[in-house]
Amino acid sequence: MKIITLILLNIFILFSSNTLFSQDITFRVTGISGVAFIEKSDKSLRVFRGSEIHEGYKLTTKSNTTVEITVLKDGNNIGSVSLNEKSIMMVNSSISDEYSYISLSLLHGYFTVSIEDDYQVHTANVSSMVTYNNAAAKIEVAFSEDGSTIVIPINTKVNVYADNDERIVNPREVYIAEFNGNNRVVKQGSDTDPLVFLNNGEENARLDSTSTIESLISAMEDISQSDAASVSRVSLTDVDNGEKDIYALEMKRNRMIAGNEGYYSSIVRLINSDSVSKNEMIPYARKSLGLYSANQRAINKMDSALTRTRDKFNRIKKEFDSKMYGVSE
Repeated sequence: MKIITLILLNIFILFSSNTLFSQDITFRVTGISGVAFIEKSDKSLRVFRGSEIHEGYKLTTKSNTTVEITVLKDGNNIGSVSLNEKSIMMVNSSISDEYSYISLSLLHGYFTVSIEDDYQVHTANVSSMVTYNNAAAKIEVAFSEDGSTIVIPINTKVNVYADNDERIVNPREVYIAEFNGNNRVVKQGSDTDPLVFLNNGEENARLDSTSTIESLISAMEDISQSDAASVSRVSLTDVDNGEKDIYALEMKRNRMIAGNEGYYSSIVRLINSDSVSKNEMIPYARKSLGLYSANQRAINKMDSALTRTRDKFNRIKKEFDSKMYGVSE
């Protein structure tokens, strides 16, 4: 594990130095079959060819719907995202106005991402970091109704991070993070197909819907316990470790968002399923909504702390570089 951690740290330094720069990234719908919506808060717009998904917005597909998204950087085509039916993805907002990177969250369902740049994909329990290496890096990710994640590298290595795990996953391997914390790497096979994974997750979730809902609510309770004060403990003078700590917290923040949105979405889906009594579900609906709102406040608090820390760190780093290497601001 020490060797893996050192390798991940080296890759992290390369990743952060190459990607943390101002860039104009656009996610444009270039193909749609079926019905999909772009959503944020109380806004919901029907998706058509040419629609764009902006930071902080979700794209939701209905049954028998697929959406093809072209990723543009400064107007140039650098890749695509294919969102499967009954899926939800989000374009994550940047922590800093000056520095940004491509960051997506999968809140439910399954998508394929292929981009000629460094990028991140987050679910409630896994962050995947993909480094560009002269060819479009392609991965498949699925997040099931029972709160489990599968990450499938197609033609690239993927660095995966969970709260208590981090490792490199190679092509022909699959990273599975179960809701109960059983994270592992296995070989690709018929049972690791994303659609099979989603179907199995739905079956597991609905064997005892009430128990699954209670587990998801418990996971939502843990989200607001994330310590935003840990941001204040980031070193602003140790460049390498400070950058690493900020980046880890930014990924944690994106998993918090994906968890709050993803777990709540699964709870709503289970409550609306035919396998439960609607009257029995009213207390769960109220509690999950209350937790969703509380978690949003906790995430906003962490956002503010991270933004201040990132901007302060960047300012100090620029001043240091200017003095040491004559780098102009």
